[in-house]
Amino acid sequence: MATIHLLGHSHIDAVWLWTKDETLKVCVETFSRVLDLMDKYPGLTFCQSTAQYYEWVEKSRPDLFERIRARVREGRWGIVGGSWVEFDCNLPSGESLVRQMLYGKRYFIEKFGVDVDIAWLPDSFGYCWTLPQILAKSGIKYFLTQKLRWNDATVFPYNVFWWRAPDGSSALSHQTLGSYSESLDDWGEIERQLLILRLRHGVEDLLVLFGYGDHGGGISETHAERALEWIKKYSSGDRTVKFSTAAEYFSQLEKHAKSTNLPVVSDELYLQFHRGTYTTQAEVKKWNRRVEALIENAEKLAVFAEGFGLPYPREELREAWKTILFYQFHDAICGSSIKEVYEEARQDYERLYNRLSGIVERSIEAIAKNVDTRGDGKSILVFNTQSWARDGIVELEISSLEEANEHVILDHEGRPVASQVISDGRRGRLLFIAEGVPPMGFKEYRITSKGKKQPAPTRLAVKEAQGKIVLENEFLSAEIDQQSGLITSIRHKESGREIVRPGEAVAIHVFEDTPASARKALDGGYEAVLFDAWEVYIFDQAEGVKSIRLDQPIEVEIVERGPVRVVVASRYRYRQEGREDSDITVRTMLYAKIPILYLEIEFDWRAWHRLAKLSIPTSIDGEYVYYEIPYGYIRRRIPYSERASLSERAKHEVPGQRWIDKSSEKDGIGLSVLNDCKYGFDSTMHELRVTLLRSPSYPPKWPAVALESWLKGEEPTDQGRHVAKIGLYPHRGDWREAQTVRKAIEFNNPLIARLEEAHGGQLPKTHSFIDVDGGDAPITVVKQAEDGSNIVLRLYEPHGREATVTLNVAPSIKEAQEADLLERPVKPITIKDEKLAITLKPHEIKTILLRR
Repeated sequence: MATIHLLGHSHIDAVWLWTKDETLKVCVETFSRVLDLMDKYPGLTFCQSTAQYYEWVEKSRPDLFERIRARVREGRWGIVGGSWVEFDCNLPSGESLVRQMLYGKRYFIEKFGVDVDIAWLPDSFGYCWTLPQILAKSGIKYFLTQKLRWNDATVFPYNVFWWRAPDGSSALSHQTLGSYSESLDDWGEIERQLLILRLRHGVEDLLVLFGYGDHGGGISETHAERALEWIKKYSSGDRTVKFSTAAEYFSQLEKHAKSTNLPVVSDELYLQFHRGTYTTQAEVKKWNRRVEALIENAEKLAVFAEGFGLPYPREELREAWKTILFYQFHDAICGSSIKEVYEEARQDYERLYNRLSGIVERSIEAIAKNVDTRGDGKSILVFNTQSWARDGIVELEISSLEEANEHVILDHEGRPVASQVISDGRRGRLLFIAEGVPPMGFKEYRITSKGKKQPAPTRLAVKEAQGKIVLENEFLSAEIDQQSGLITSIRHKESGREIVRPGEAVAIHVFEDTPASARKALDGGYEAVLFDAWEVYIFDQAEGVKSIRLDQPIEVEIVERGPVRVVVASRYRYRQEGREDSDITVRTMLYAKIPILYLEIEFDWRAWHRLAKLSIPTSIDGEYVYYEIPYGYIRRRIPYSERASLSERAKHEVPGQRWIDKSSEKDGIGLSVLNDCKYGFDSTMHELRVTLLRSPSYPPKWPAVALESWLKGEEPTDQGRHVAKIGLYPHRGDWREAQTVRKAIEFNNPLIARLEEAHGGQLPKTHSFIDVDGGDAPITVVKQAEDGSNIVLRLYEPHGREATVTLNVAPSIKEAQEADLLERPVKPITIKDEKLAITLKPHEIKTILLRR
């Protein structure tokens, strides 16, 4: 017998065409209206996600909050989602996705006694492949979306399916037949949806989400009356129409899943629409990457500092996480909100950055006071927050350039180390390369007056010859054409292979990105031309793709010739008719002892409806490119391969995180491209491209949302200064052998240095707080548990193969347990001889509780 499940719903955007203060008003108005209707219509049911909304209402309207609690207890108000907000699933880090569930679910358990088991992301712009594991390990069984109806190339073929992550975790998933805000004015449409569901999956239960979102007020009296009319009119012997809940609906799907073989999707849920959201509002994306790294480091260092009497700042860190999670709402981080949202976000991020930096500084200070720093001169303590020993660049702020030039840096054996004084016009810094800094610990260097000993020369060089500038260290050489300012050669010394495709060059291309009527969503018919901030239009232009290559520099010069770093600056100007000129500077940097060529790209961007990509033409053959995704990776076929399917061809702009890689198994060579703040990429058969910047129009403010406002566009986004760092890392073998994951983490987490006066202390000059053997599974999290003083560790397996990590634990650690992502114990782990062996299955995320 068929059952039509009617469920009230209001999709409320955390920020979009309004700021968060307006969202609170919307929540209060919507929730009040729904509760009043529930009083009038005893059978009416409703569901609402987003812990942030409930917390706002709890603090501002406790009376309303208690009315919600009463309806939740009654079973008519369903809490869904389990997350802090309805987050984007491509741009936040893996740990951010974990914290969405950790803080969201904990709130709902604490305030309502509800352990939410339905992930509710109806409007997010695509879903990373690793999400089912994060959901499963957070106690989430089910997943709902409707967004894949918006595809513009192929129809997503399933409405009920198992969505399986790379590790094998699955979520029973539902792609709704209709939208999340049905009007209940067309019974024929309901019949159509039920027929499709029957034909595709043999399912007789249809979920209909009705109501207005955002400023619509949720459910109207008309909705309630029409629902009652349908219940009375269309319920018959072989069909039931009723008010229902999301929990009831998924329980029916689960019964069906047990009796039939549902399709299994072992892939990302890529949305063939809104591809520009990986790039629009570059500043908020850079802030997000920066504070994600900073808060993980703050937690680790705060745990280490607690052992020296500094209280762990649990509440401060928790509130910091809530700010990060809030701006990971899909319109905010994706760049599709109004200007005022990003002005407010910038202020919030700056305050957050200062608070987290304060935690890091206080923690390092507490540790440093307990280190034996006696010796000549001053101590430089270099901290490594990662779980493997590493070499890395150290930048130490100095009081004066004159003072720095009169000093030398010594390593732990007293040998002089090459250093370099640099200045950006605002501050002076001392630069050197630290080697072998232990995992989760520190290593001492010293700065003292120059003696007779001189540092051994490095193998770093820069020279000009025959119209080229050549940069070289022990790992690679790079050539820059002086006429164009472009990198025309990157040679990997160990293999002798040239990475840049012969006759081509690494260059920035600026594309025309004007909204054009060329595409629309297949289901619903939304025209891409209406979504300027959301879409990439470079392939939609009627005359074909239009772009120019920046290859006529204003100036090309060597600006640094030190023993630690050499830098070549190429300066360009981009002109667009009717706009101020945009200035772009590419600084190509090579360091001693580092196998990566750095590009620091600085924009003073004034263009409108233009998109800038960094093109890296490569001689490496192959039809696949690997991309980092939250707590994992994905392999995507290049869309221009002759073997590419229609859905693969639709992936002409894709999301990624800190690294992408193309490697040739046949030739045993590869190139990883690292970045510190970018998320949009594409590739051709002989080219990797990083989308650096785009400048669409801001969407109009509420309530001025007439169609003319959308099309006219009154102000471009992303104007002004932007700086991004890209790392080009040629390597032997594939990205696993090259430890690209480590290199990308290091790229985003520089070593931290502190200058310390000489004093005694209980800690030696080199020390690991967590002694780790086997680093193929990075320890991403060291924090104090949300409840109590236990220590939480989180690791993940990044390479798709089993890994074992051994921790040498302190005698004070008496017990260890594996836990879920909500820090609830799952099973004990044996500690033997003060060692803890942790084995991870391929792609697994694992959480460990250490009891003190």
